[in-house]
Amino acid sequence: MTDLDTGGGDGAEAPPDWRNLIYEVFNPDYSVGVACDHTGMIVGLHLGDEVWQNTDSWLAGEVLRVARLAHLKSRVGRRAELLCNGAFPNVADELGLLTEAEYTLQEKAEFGRG
Repeated sequence: MTDLDTGGGDGAEAPPDWRNLIYEVFNPDYSVGVACDHTGMIVGLHLGDEVWQNTDSWLAGEVLRVARLAHLKSRVGRRAELLCNGAFPNVADELGLLTEAEYTLQEKAEFGRG
């Protein structure tokens, strides 16, 4: 996200333009990537040249797991938006919106990072 100055001179930042944020996730070797918008809808797909060296079933599985993570990442953004707009954390919890820490654990579990 980009830091935006409100111009008020008090150092306060304007909130992000939530509707135009894109959430991207790539697999560890950057051969497959998926981008979701703020609603969790897929708006982009990256397939590196090396994916064609694998089977169709591998590619399908890889796209699905990266897409699932990109969708979860967009829900983390939704949580941030709600909290920025004054909602209490328990509202986001009741909606099943992950925290950044919970998302990071999911990504580490999926990709075996860290």
